[in-house]
Amino acid sequence: MTMDVTQELSELLVHVADVATAIRLNSAYSEEHSHRNRENVAHDVMWLSDYLHCLDRLGLAIQSGNAHQIVTACDALQDYYRMFIDGPSGQKLKGDPRASIERHQHLVRPMDAITVLSAIRERAMMQASMNETGDA
Repeated sequence: MTMDVTQELSELLVHVADVATAIRLNSAYSEEHSHRNRENVAHDVMWLSDYLHCLDRLGLAIQSGNAHQIVTACDALQDYYRMFIDGPSGQKLKGDPRASIERHQHLVRPMDAITVLSAIRERAMMQASMNETGDA
């Protein structure tokens, strides 16, 4: 049996579009762009785009069809997205990822991504369990 994560991926796509909108607000598309702090704009673009870029790990895991890889990807991404909520713990980073997200909190909600990743992880765990017991 193939794992169906259509609903979760559709929710994730909406989330990705919201983050992309936040990135656009840091570009010439926005009239406020030229009035914003240039350093904040640079860090926001960096962190917001990285927020999206790391999703390739989940995509590759889903493409593999390996439930254990999907679980591992979800765990890693959930930890990464928690950094945007809690802030970096002792890591020396360029800019402040949490501040970048907070400036765009009307669009970027890491907890929404974590919730979707939890649902995908749960489906992958069920699939792994069925594969191990031969119920798939």
